[in-house]
Parts: sequence; structure tokens; C-alpha cells
Amino acid sequence: MIKKFDSPDTLYTQQVKQLIEQIWPSEFGKGSVFEDAWHYFRNTPLVINEIGRLKEQLGQQEFSGERGSAEKTEKKLKQLTNLLEQERLDRIQRLHSVALRIIDLCEDDTFEDTQNATAKFLGTLLLLTHGPENNFAKLHQRLKPLYKTSLTLRLCDKVLANRNLKHPYLKRYHGALTRFKGNRQWREKWVSEVAIPLIIGSMLQDVGLLHPDAEFILKGENGDKDEFRVLEPEERINLLRLNFTNTIGYLREGLGIPPYVGNDKDERDEYLAAQKLASEFVTALVKDAFKSKSGMGEILKIPQIYASIILSTKPNYSRKDLPRGYLLIEQLAKKGMLHERLCASFIGIVGYFPQGFGVTYIPQDSNGELYDRYEFAIVNRLNPKDPAEPVCRIVTRSLSFISSGCDEPISKEVNLYYKANHKKLIKMDKAKLQEILTQLSGDFAQENMENLIPMFWEPSAYFTERKHQNLWNKARAQQL
Repeated sequence: MIKKFDSPDTLYTQQVKQLIEQIWPSEFGKGSVFEDAWHYFRNTPLVINEIGRLKEQLGQQEFSGERGSAEKTEKKLKQLTNLLEQERLDRIQRLHSVALRIIDLCEDDTFEDTQNATAKFLGTLLLLTHGPENNFAKLHQRLKPLYKTSLTLRLCDKVLANRNLKHPYLKRYHGALTRFKGNRQWREKWVSEVAIPLIIGSMLQDVGLLHPDAEFILKGENGDKDEFRVLEPEERINLLRLNFTNTIGYLREGLGIPPYVGNDKDERDEYLAAQKLASEFVTALVKDAFKSKSGMGEILKIPQIYASIILSTKPNYSRKDLPRGYLLIEQLAKKGMLHERLCASFIGIVGYFPQGFGVTYIPQDSNGELYDRYEFAIVNRLNPKDPAEPVCRIVTRSLSFISSGCDEPISKEVNLYYKANHKKLIKMDKAKLQEILTQLSGDFAQENMENLIPMFWEPSAYFTERKHQNLWNKARAQQL
């Protein structure tokens, strides 16, 4: 049994928590990506209206020969115009800083290490939640942008490797995969012209929901409505329209093209041309993710659908449903509503069990004989050989929690998520099953632990201890 006590997080967990605050903080007021958008939708239209009024006033003053008044008006006009531009540059700078941080946490020198880094990132995000407890919907809302963004990067790598979609922009970047072989030039090009644009598009895919008109639908005039409720059909249609219009508007006018820093004219022209194409690429992706015309937007849409299940904000959210998250994607592909090969590539990345999911399984001896007990594990690797058999870090041994377990694929024949396997333990005495349950659950609140043979377990309390937060270390991966 493990006892709960307060302990500082590992440096990595602290970095992830800081990144969450930089994107969607628990409280507004310190500056963040979504706070920037919130202020843009409320303040920028007022400034633009004032600029329009001043321009009209300046014209009248110049016409009537009021030189002194015209100079003052022109000065105010310049100040407001400069203010708008500086705020735009500040938004871009913050976004790029956050994007580079995401890349740093999800990317490594080799393909294998990059997959491991992304698994660690995704697993940490899920393990920071505690299932359907307290105000879980708000926390999930804050985690989603990061969760789907990291998956978008990995799905794009699959597209580049398999050439699933022949897109005029992406087809120029097949060489980006050579960054995993030490090609620094391609890495820099990938970061600037592919990764950052994808991160911006994925992260801000629903930024239009922060517009006052959208928030009016979600929260009501006095902010007393549950924004996570099931919307009426008319509300949903209006919200989708507002989200689309204001998201595209924010990408185009609220952000636009990042500035060039330097003095080389040829370099500047090349940079601005590349950034213009990248900006058009992002806007086209987000548009297509809304309207599904070319299929290219599915690089954003598929991770978005998956994240909306894994980090659902619905009142009936249950961890039990998480291994079924792939099913909706699979069904949409079969109906022709999503690109079939792209969906297959995505499911190949995530498997059926999401990173950080708590697996219960029946251990086996060296001869393959099943023990008369079950143990706990946590999914910690992407790209399982069989999507139904997740690679997990073993976290209990002989019914005791450990912090030095190895990584093993949990076969379908011993994974208790599959109810057919419950029959293999059903012959056990109920008192023995109750003893196992008590010994493993300890004083942690465990979803689904009311069953004597649980389909899964909730590992978030285990993860709160610093010594249990390194579930992805390379030394363990070598034991596969």
C-alpha cells in the first residue's frame, strides 16, 4: 500500500504545468495565449472603431485648415495604429514561444526518442486529471489544446512518411523526416514552416468560442449557464458559425505573418514569402477542419475528435470509455466521413488505450501460467504492435506498488478491460478478491474499484508522488 503525502513534482511535470498556464491559465490576469485572444475580441474592435473615427475627424480638420488640431489627431491616430501592431506582434511572440516549448517537450533527436517524448507528454497530461471529479470539465478544456497539438505533430510525420495526402504545401516537406538523422537544416525548416504553423492551427482551432457572441450562447447573459451543457440544435448551429468566422478572423487579422528580424533584404524576402505560405496553409487547414472539403484539415480534425473523447467535458465522462476513443474515428472512416488511411495511421499511433490509462491485468509466470491475482500498469508507449495490446509500465508487483517496474505489452488474453478475462479469476474466493482490492486501492479513491475484478484503475493519485512520475525513462524501455 502507498501512502499519500505532498511532494514536489519532477522538473518535467512542473514544465508541463507551466505550459498549461501559459496557454489556458486557471485564472486570467498573468498573460496567456487564450487570454490574448479573449482581449483581442473585446478590445481590438473598439480601437479599430476609434481609428476610423479619428481618420474621419482628421479629414475634416485638414479640409477646414485646422492644422494644430489635425496634428494632434494624427498623433493619436499613429499611437493607436502602433498599439494595434504591437499587440499583434506580442500575440505572435507569445504563440511562437509556446510552440517552441511544445516542440522541445514532444520532439527529440531520433524518431524513437520523439515517439517516447510525445508519449510522456500525453501521459503526463492525462495523469494530471483525476477522472470525473470536481470541476473536471474546466480542467479538460484547458488541457485539450496541448493534447491534440502534440498528436497533430505525430500524425503529420505519418503523412510525410506515408504520403497519405498529396497536399501542395506539405509535399514540399518530405525531407523534414531527415531531421531524425541529424539534418539540422531540415529541422529548422520543419520547425519554422511546418511544426509552428500546425501547432498554431491545432491550438487555436476553436479560439472563436472566446468571442463575446459565442460566450453569450455558452454562458448566458449573466454567465450563469453551464457552458458544458448539451446545446439546443439552434444554439449549436449559431455557435459553430460564430466559432468558424471568428477563428478565421483571429488567424488572419489577430495574428497574420510574423515579422522578419535582420538586415538582409534577400533573406527577408525569402522569409516573408515562406511565412505567407505558412499562414495561408494554417488558415486553409482550419477552414477544412470545419468544412471537410479537401480532407487536408483532418490532420487537425482527427486529433481533435480523439481529444474530445479522452478529455471529454460531458457530465457522463468516465475513464471506462477511454479505450473506446478510437471507435468513433474508425466508424467515421468506414462511413467515408474521414480519410480512411489517415485514420488507420492515427490509430496505429495511439492504439486503443490512451497514454496514462490505468490497466489491470493477470500476471503470468515464466511458463505462461496465470497467477490467481491481478496487478496494475500504466500505458506509456505509442505505436503498439497490436493496437489492442498496449505497452505499459508495470507499477505493482505481488500486490505492492513499485517505482522501478519494466515495460511490457499487455496481451489481450490477460487485460481485464476485456471482460472475457474476468472468468479466469471468477473462481477465486470473494474474500481473496476483496483482500486484493483493498491492498491495491489503499487509501486512494479509485474509479471502478467497487468491482471485485476491476476493468481498469485510476492512476492519478499514484502519479502525484514525485518518485512515480518517471514512467518513461529509457532504461525501462530497453527491457521491452
